[in-house]
Amino acid sequence: MTSTDSTPAGGVDLEAVTQRVRDLSEQVVAQAKKNGLTFLEGYERVLKQMLDLEEQAAKGTGQDWATTLAATHANFVRESSEVFLGAVKNQLKS
Repeated sequence: MTSTDSTPAGGVDLEAVTQRVRDLSEQVVAQAKKNGLTFLEGYERVLKQMLDLEEQAAKGTGQDWATTLAATHANFVRESSEVFLGAVKNQLKS
């Protein structure tokens, strides 16, 4: 505690301490949201690159069934991750 947290009589100013804790908590929450958004954006980029690689590798086999399977899987993952990650982003932004 600092000298600003004490009363003239030498006691502790609970309101000042409470406000400092509240302010610190708000800062922690704000930074956690920012870090969470940064992580999600990075995860989305990595996921996109992995799915693109999966599709390119399947095309490289020259097998239609492999290309179709990889494209179907990639599209499913893209669509489901857009919904999930979009919901999480919206929660972090609020």
